[in-house]
Amino acid sequence: WFKLLLGVAALLAVTGLVSWRVRALRRRNLTLQKMVAERTAELNRVNEQLRGQSLTDPLTGLKNRRYLGACMAEDVAQVRRVYRSVVAGHKERLQLNIDLIFLMVDIDFFKSVNDRYGHAVGDLVLQQVASIIREKTRDTDTVVRWGGEEFLVVARNAARSDAHLLAERIQSGIESHHFDLGNEVSIRKTCSVGFSFFPFSLEDPDLFHWEKIVDLADHCLYAAKRSGRNAWVGLYAGEILDRKSVV
Repeated sequence: WFKLLLGVAALLAVTGLVSWRVRALRRRNLTLQKMVAERTAELNRVNEQLRGQSLTDPLTGLKNRRYLGACMAEDVAQVRRVYRSVVAGHKERLQLNIDLIFLMVDIDFFKSVNDRYGHAVGDLVLQQVASIIREKTRDTDTVVRWGGEEFLVVARNAARSDAHLLAERIQSGIESHHFDLGNEVSIRKTCSVGFSFFPFSLEDPDLFHWEKIVDLADHCLYAAKRSGRNAWVGLYAGEILDRKSVV
């Protein structure tokens, strides 16, 4: 009986040791899984932060040109789907806000600010212009630092008939603003705005790529500057547009 009890005790000891080892390994695996999940989440957060930085202008906090290349394909596809239904006979959808409006904004005589006050002050003016444009646009719109003193506004789910109202809001907002340069010094500035729409043709939504519309808005901007600045110019297509007649 003693040997039998000794064998049972040894068996129980081995079983207990194995059970303890299994539980220890499980706890270790859970700890490792938790560590891997935390580090993966941290890595994803850092990657997302780096991606956001690559799509953001560091001076103004606005999106940059690279951002448009990443996001416009989905917006354009949605607008094209809507307009194809219009061409198919659902004309009532034209009453809805279904357009993309591209507005190019340029600060008039901005070089004089850098020349007179220095680039640090010029940066302050750019930051204030960015704030004004964000204030005058909707949350669904995207404001892009296009380069230098140029900004691009992409207004989604908008009506082309109201584009001039947005241009006037931005123009008047900048014109009426007292730009704080520090040391109790302020200046006034104006801007010029050019805009056009996607799709450009109501009958042919695929006529122009969205990048072509940005080019058209840029041409309108320079037309506004040539007309004396502190103005806006918009380019509209007629109801019937012959593809062969467009260069």
